[in-house]
Amino acid sequence: MKITDKAIVLSRLSYSESSLVVSLFTLESGFQTFLFQGAKKKKGLILFPLELVEIAYYKRNDSSLMKLTEMQVLEPLHYLLDNPLKSSIAFFLAELMMSCLQENHQDRKLFLFLSEEIHWLNLSEELSNYLVWFLAQITKLEGFQPEVHHGNPRYFELQEGKFTNELPFLPSYLEEPWIHWLTDSLRLDKMDFLALSIPKEERVKLIDAWLKYYQFHVSGMRKLKSLEVIRTVFG
Repeated sequence: MKITDKAIVLSRLSYSESSLVVSLFTLESGFQTFLFQGAKKKKGLILFPLELVEIAYYKRNDSSLMKLTEMQVLEPLHYLLDNPLKSSIAFFLAELMMSCLQENHQDRKLFLFLSEEIHWLNLSEELSNYLVWFLAQITKLEGFQPEVHHGNPRYFELQEGKFTNELPFLPSYLEEPWIHWLTDSLRLDKMDFLALSIPKEERVKLIDAWLKYYQFHVSGMRKLKSLEVIRTVFG
């Protein structure tokens, strides 16, 4: 049975001289891995991370890899591809979602959110605080949003997931003067948060803090290879 769907490209790996193994987050079937035979011979097919595509595929009885037969780009990401900063963000976000999503993880709300953010990222220039805000929104969508017990907290308890002024019993917490930016990333509207004047050195620490929190709440979360690039370009 031939199946059509919309998808977001997360990664591609060479499989043979002409074929690729492609990891996609699809609208209807969630996170899936496909064998795309002859992909390298298709003119103009880039498969850049976060590309929005329409696909056609067949389920295979003899393999866990489904057979991808067609792919068409839905929205050319010209501004993203030509901008080194945006490209770095795209690689980071794709790798982040590869770590967060489980096989067959179907989540239409998350897919639509990512689609809107990819469109915004392609066109926008308000990027300085963007990753801090994005990481906060994923905690909401995926159900591990930390509790905010105080608007200007002293502590961020990572394992229990809460911002508080009470000294945590568990040792896994952060105590830093910049923690309040994290609560702002949860409560403020997107453009209001992006307009904040967060110092560069604190911005990188905020990204690291969110990723430490993810490690407690996302099963199998690993260190992201693209993180060092992000630290460089934002620091």
